[in-house]
Amino acid sequence: MNYSDSIDLIERLTSLDSQNKESEEAVFWDSDPKKGVLYGTNQDGEKVIDFRVPITFPTLPTKEDEQKTLCFSDYSDKIAFLPKPYLLILIQSGYASLGYFEDGELIYHKAITAYMVRKKQGKSQIKHLNSKGKSRLGSRIRLQNTILFFEQINSKLKEWHKKSAIFDKVECIGQSGSPDLWHLFYTSKETAPFQKDDSRLRKVPITVHAPNFEELQRVNSWANRGKITTYKDNLPFLNNLGDVIEW
Repeated sequence: MNYSDSIDLIERLTSLDSQNKESEEAVFWDSDPKKGVLYGTNQDGEKVIDFRVPITFPTLPTKEDEQKTLCFSDYSDKIAFLPKPYLLILIQSGYASLGYFEDGELIYHKAITAYMVRKKQGKSQIKHLNSKGKSRLGSRIRLQNTILFFEQINSKLKEWHKKSAIFDKVECIGQSGSPDLWHLFYTSKETAPFQKDDSRLRKVPITVHAPNFEELQRVNSWANRGKITTYKDNLPFLNNLGDVIEW
C-alpha cells in the first residue's frame, strides 16, 4: 500500500471514531508504536486486521487505559501529504549507505566501504577480535578500518547537518544493522549526532542486502509503504482502497 493510500486508510479509521461501536462490524484498535503496527479486533476480541504504517509516518498513538479503542483524529492531523524529512542509515560490516530525504526525494546520499571482513572466512573484525588474531598485521588493519568506518559515517551525517540542519528537521531515522555495529556507531571517537534513545529512531524490519545506492533506493521505496494483513473477510472500511494493496 503506497503512502497516499496509507493516509486514506488512517482517514477512514478517523471517521469510524464517530460511528456506532456497538455494531457487528465494529473494529477496536490498539497499537505497537515500536513496531509501527495497528491491531484491529472485533467485539469478541478476535484479530481481524493488522496495519503496518509506513515508517515515515509519525509515531503511532497509544490507547489510554479508559479507552476502548484508539482515537485517530489527532494522529491523522499529524500526517503530512508528503513524508516529512527523514534519514535512512543502512550498515553492514564494511558497507554503509546513508540517505537524507525531503518530501520523499533524495537530497543527500553517501556510500561508505571499508575492509573489515577476513576474505576466506567472511568473518568481520568485530567478532574476530573476540577470539584471536589481535596481534596480526591483517587484524590490526581491519581494526583500524573498522574505527575509521564509523568515524566516516558520523562525520558525513554531521557534515549534512552543518549544511542543512538536517537533525532539526528529520522526524524519522530509519536504521538497519546488527546491535554490535550500532554499538560501535554510538561509541565512535567521532561522536554520533544522535543517541540510541532518540524517539525518532525506527528499525527497518526487512532483510537489507549489502548497502549501496540501489539498496538505499529499494529500502526507501519500502519505507513509504504500509502493509495490511487481514484475518477476516468483508471489512467495509477497506472497500475501494486504492488500485493496488500490498497484502
